[in-house]
Amino acid sequence: MCWARASSTSAWATGRRSRSGCAPAAIRSEPDDRPHDLPSTIKCAGSLVPPVPLPNNDHPLNRRDAHDKRWSTRGRNDGVIERKQVAFTGTRSVEAGLTWSQQEIWSLIEDAAPEDHVYNVVGVIDVPDGTRLDEDHCLRAVSFFVSRHEALRTLFPRDRHGRVFQRVLRKGGVPVAVARADGAGVAGTAAAFREDFASRPFSYADELPVRIGLVVSGGDVRAAVYAFSHMAVDWFGLDALLREVRAYFRDGGNLPPLADDAPRPADLANHQASPEGVARGTRTLRHIETTFGGRPLLPLPPALGTPTTGPRHHRAALRSPAANLATGVIARHMGLSTTSVVLGCAAALLAERTGSGTVDLLLTSSQRFDRDLRHMVATLMQEAYFSVDVTGAADAFEVVKRSWRASITAYRNAGCATDALTELLGRLGDGPDAPLKLSHCFNDKRGRTEPVPLAPGTDPRDLLGDSTLTWLPVTEREPFYLVVDEDGDAMKFSLTCDAAHFAPADTEDFLRALENSLLTAAGRVPAAGG
Repeated sequence: MCWARASSTSAWATGRRSRSGCAPAAIRSEPDDRPHDLPSTIKCAGSLVPPVPLPNNDHPLNRRDAHDKRWSTRGRNDGVIERKQVAFTGTRSVEAGLTWSQQEIWSLIEDAAPEDHVYNVVGVIDVPDGTRLDEDHCLRAVSFFVSRHEALRTLFPRDRHGRVFQRVLRKGGVPVAVARADGAGVAGTAAAFREDFASRPFSYADELPVRIGLVVSGGDVRAAVYAFSHMAVDWFGLDALLREVRAYFRDGGNLPPLADDAPRPADLANHQASPEGVARGTRTLRHIETTFGGRPLLPLPPALGTPTTGPRHHRAALRSPAANLATGVIARHMGLSTTSVVLGCAAALLAERTGSGTVDLLLTSSQRFDRDLRHMVATLMQEAYFSVDVTGAADAFEVVKRSWRASITAYRNAGCATDALTELLGRLGDGPDAPLKLSHCFNDKRGRTEPVPLAPGTDPRDLLGDSTLTWLPVTEREPFYLVVDEDGDAMKFSLTCDAAHFAPADTEDFLRALENSLLTAAGRVPAAGG
């Protein structure tokens, strides 16, 4: 199957992508609950969510009294929801500009308004049966973590020139909603909290970037619901926070203090505005201009025509235990990460289908290569501009090698001020209203990318029958957005496509073809079970 070349670089479809990580991103934008690397004792699931309309004005979490002190839950649990103010005290108050990642997120938020709630990072922590967790302990934990991490006690007002900046509060209070429910009502109450948190944008200038709801039953907390502004955390930052939460409850509420010189978002913003930071941003801009200036980009298929009915985009997900094992076989054979393997096979497939010798992609970069930033509770992810020449490549292995080298170049040259990037893309395209825009995006949201173990004698192709394809709600608005995630023993690929260029059958076909290319390459590895 081949996609004919589009005619110009100025006709790319519009839309904004999640980051994960700036993942509606990332950083894991699944609407279904997805377990995080959390507790053996506490199970957590989270997502960046699509718009969730509240059913009506009588929705349980919509009804508040004039003083906003209690929310009635009549009709669900015959109880009340208390709003408690939990005090926090940090080490300092400080003001600074936005980090590069926050600038990217803010541009997405402004573009999405008034539906910028799609960038809320929302999840539920379920407390397993037999685990006792009292309300006061949870409230102390909220105070502890908001005091500990500046990202969680930061407001984003505007200065007198209209520019958004970050203001870190030293002390204050964070509202926590506490709902009482009988055992049968815990799940419904947690779902109502999640729906409410997911459907309301944050008031960035005067609302802390965290919302917490506790569901109490029989005197114990049975579930905790959280929402964070994407200005505060990406998914790697959230994972770091949730690991700390696990350690906090495991170790009786004790964690070692952060180092005095531990990086914080305000400090990072000041560094990026320094001569050293400006020089790095200039290097990124030079990479983009050198790599993409003056040539056509990887094309989309010819337009099918804007859909007159139905959604503008569609999104399919393929869950594949076979691809998970096959990717590991190739990665071990080549000495590369599984991310490089999937990226390379996806690039080979795009080259084949477009007839292009060069594959251009926007990658999502964690920007956590520095050891000091690896576990920082903040949003750091940014786009990386990737291009690989696949002309003359002998096989998929060669494309994987070239893609790995190109990805290193892209990651090393990622990160700059949003205003400067916007100006450059306008200059490389057809002006501010039609900037250069890469239409194809790739995002590996997995926290761990090493190969999974393979039992001797196992053939990944034997698991092909266990693959399942489902259609999901759309959370991105990109023309082509491929996401890699993990789902138990399987690798999960989700692909969002613009219905103006891709029929649903095209989207499914690409996912099946990607799975097949991984299995085919794994079958060519000598002694694959070794």
